[in-house]
Amino acid sequence: MKTTEIKSSISISNKRKVKVFLFILVLTSIIWLLIELSKTYTSSAVFKVQYKNIPSKKLLQNKPISEINIALKAPGFSLLKYKIKKETITINLRNVVKGGASYYLLPNNQIAYLNQQLSGETEVMSILNDTIFVELGNNKSKKVPINPSLDIKYKLGYNLIGTIKIVPDSVLITGPEKYVDSIKELTTEILKIKDVYKDIILDLAVEQPAKYTNLILSANKVKIVGKVDKFTEGRFTMPVTLINKDKGVIINTFPKEIEVVYQAGLTNFSKITKNSFLIVFDFEQYKNDTLVKYLTPIIKQKSEFVSSLKVNPSQIEFLIQR
Repeated sequence: MKTTEIKSSISISNKRKVKVFLFILVLTSIIWLLIELSKTYTSSAVFKVQYKNIPSKKLLQNKPISEINIALKAPGFSLLKYKIKKETITINLRNVVKGGASYYLLPNNQIAYLNQQLSGETEVMSILNDTIFVELGNNKSKKVPINPSLDIKYKLGYNLIGTIKIVPDSVLITGPEKYVDSIKELTTEILKIKDVYKDIILDLAVEQPAKYTNLILSANKVKIVGKVDKFTEGRFTMPVTLINKDKGVIINTFPKEIEVVYQAGLTNFSKITKNSFLIVFDFEQYKNDTLVKYLTPIIKQKSEFVSSLKVNPSQIEFLIQR
């Protein structure tokens, strides 16, 4: 019984000694690390870059490199901070140098300016990226049309009166000359709707080309406007009108009347009369080709309220009497 108690006491004592040893070891390691980090070292760190003071009347055509590697002299604490998290540093483009068709700058000429941006204990020794190339160009503006992306399906018996209107129908784009010159039109976000039976009035965002991030648009949204109506069918019987026939020549047509079948919205249906149409048959068709046996109708005029138009018959026969 006594032997068991003695062994248990020794085991507890040993465990305490191990804990004390580990505590002293950890504490010593921390103190050593703090001492080492307080010393000054030279090492490199990666910084994110911002650019300012672009030369007057010039614009960045492409974004230059976004990160640079800088050799620093600083206490270990500061170096550790820069290595764990990338800090942002600003580079001045005021003294950019033109070399042929391109521009470049030597960041090592800006060490004093870079040192002003860092804490007093940190010193920039050198920029490991010894040359930064910059693509500069002229700023340009021009108007481009908007081509909306529309997928509209109407409810049975309903349709659009006229055409969809875009307000504004064009926007002014401003940006790097080479990008602006390459853009012929802009589109919108996709509008996909179905079973439409009411007027359309919607705002759509203008899509900016993904690769041209530094473009400025005079409008970021356009309004899509369309008048929708219930459509019905109407028809008129009209005499055949012949044009370009020779003097003294009698031409008999078969039939002598045509039927005009059209569709129009109910709102404007009563405004449509026979005078809303001008449909002719041109005798030049025969004079240009005497083998022609039939004349086909030509729609010279139709009401803006008419969405579709069909002429019956689609061809007429004729007989020439001289």
